[in-house]
Amino acid sequence: MATSKDILEKIYEAMKKDSKDNNDEQIHVSSLCYDCMRKVYYQMTRKEQYFDLKTMITFWMGRAIHNTPILKESEIPLKWKSIIGTCDEYDPEEGILLEKKTCTKIPMNPNQHHVKQTEYYAFMLNEAKKPVNQAFVVYIDLANREIQPFEVRLRDMEEIRVEMLRKKEQIDFAMRNKVLPERSIGWTCNYCVFANICFGNGK
Repeated sequence: MATSKDILEKIYEAMKKDSKDNNDEQIHVSSLCYDCMRKVYYQMTRKEQYFDLKTMITFWMGRAIHNTPILKESEIPLKWKSIIGTCDEYDPEEGILLEKKTCTKIPMNPNQHHVKQTEYYAFMLNEAKKPVNQAFVVYIDLANREIQPFEVRLRDMEEIRVEMLRKKEQIDFAMRNKVLPERSIGWTCNYCVFANICFGNGK
């Protein structure tokens, strides 16, 4: 006879299977949007630790939000120089890019890593011959049931290209030589699942 623990384990395994990226050779845009490349290295080499229950639930809730298309094209797979990602929404006629983010409180301004992720998708769309004229991050507050879009003022595409390529090369070097990239200490360290390793022996 099944117990509550059995059901919880089934839910966990289903979410894990749905969310986990099994390709170790490709870098996801959502990883590159942070400044700390050591975190990306750990994500790629310590997948089991990264995909803990709280992370799985966050991914799962995010997927539910993405099931409702808003613009003419949704869930667009993109790839550039082994960097992969899925753009949430795109309107080819108006050149509008839209990224959806769930939260428990809408920020005063879009988070910087969300801005970068949107910029990276704008660059990848442009590379795929899908020009972007405007870009937005839309926050969906699950706790208070509110929605707030913010327009993202995109940087020059060449600046974005150089930044993405620099980060990719750092990760490629680290993976190829099995060496830790330099850490970037900031507020995200307080929420990083790898903090105990990073500030411990780093192995």
